[in-house]
Amino acid sequence: MKLKAVSLFLGICLAIMAVAASPVYARSTTGFSAFHVEVQGTTTTNAYLCLGESYGQVINDCASQVNLEFNLPVDNQTNHTVTIQNDWSGSATQSTFYCQLYSYSGSSSEYNYGGQINFTGPVQTQSLTVYTPENWSIQLICFNVPNGGGIANINWNP
Repeated sequence: MKLKAVSLFLGICLAIMAVAASPVYARSTTGFSAFHVEVQGTTTTNAYLCLGESYGQVINDCASQVNLEFNLPVDNQTNHTVTIQNDWSGSATQSTFYCQLYSYSGSSSEYNYGGQINFTGPVQTQSLTVYTPENWSIQLICFNVPNGGGIANINWNP
């Protein structure tokens, strides 16, 4: 009987240690593999025809600014921190653009706003955090990405 109790205790301890030793997983993606064009109002240009890829980055090669949207899958009800790295691909007229983070319930009236970051130069890394209740989704939208500007990497906790 004593052997069974010790074995049970050791088994429980082993299970607890295995859970505690499990790594916290994060997700990451390149800008090019995850973007969609965010269309607002009427537009005469198909931005998909002039957006390019450079080492995984999505780069705006269009004559005008574009808005880029990134859907970021999440698994848990928690605060999700999203870290974004931008880039400019040799544009002589570098201008600023900004990204905003949202979580959505699927209903048009239910969302959480995670804030805004402004990119003012090449190769900057900035983070935003948004609370996501159970069964909600998160979305990053980068507005007014200038010619030569883009998103290189996005990292977040699921």
